[in-house]
Amino acid sequence: MLMEQTSTRRERKSAPPTTSEKPALRHNKLVDNVGYQLRTAYVGIRRHFETAMEKLDLTQKQTGVLWLIEANPAVSQIALANELGMDRASMMAIVDRLEERGLIVRKRSTEDGRRQELYVTAKGRKVLTQAKAAIHEHEKWISSKFTKSELIAFVDGLKRFAR
Repeated sequence: MLMEQTSTRRERKSAPPTTSEKPALRHNKLVDNVGYQLRTAYVGIRRHFETAMEKLDLTQKQTGVLWLIEANPAVSQIALANELGMDRASMMAIVDRLEERGLIVRKRSTEDGRRQELYVTAKGRKVLTQAKAAIHEHEKWISSKFTKSELIAFVDGLKRFAR
C-alpha cells in the first residue's frame, strides 16, 4: 500500500506531456485501418470547422439544425432529430440553445396543437448567412486536399455509408 501511494505521488508530480511533444508510438498497421483514418480525418476537419465558426459560437450540430430549419419552415423537432439521426433529448437541447440566442422561434402548430413548429428569426438568418460563408471557406479547405475527380469519388464513397 505504501509503495502504491509513493508511486502515485511521483506520477502526480511529473508534468504532463505538452501538446507539442509527440511520443513515438508504434501503430502496428493501425494507420492502414480505414476506420482509424476516417476518425483522424474527422478530428482534423472538426477542429478546422470549430475555428471557422468560433466567432459565431455555433457547433456543427447547431449549424446543421439552423440550416435545416431555414430550408424547412414549420419543421418539427422530431423531424429534425430523425433526419440527423439524433435522439429527441439532444435535439431539444440544441433547439433550446438556438432559441435562447434568438436565432429561432417555436410556434404552436395551428393544425395540431401538440406540435411545435420551428422558424428562423431575422437574427438567425443573418447568423446563418455568416455561417454559410464560413462553411464555404471550410469546404474549400477540405476540397483543396483533392483533385476534382478525387473529390467526386471521395464524396460518392462517403455517401454509400449514409444509404
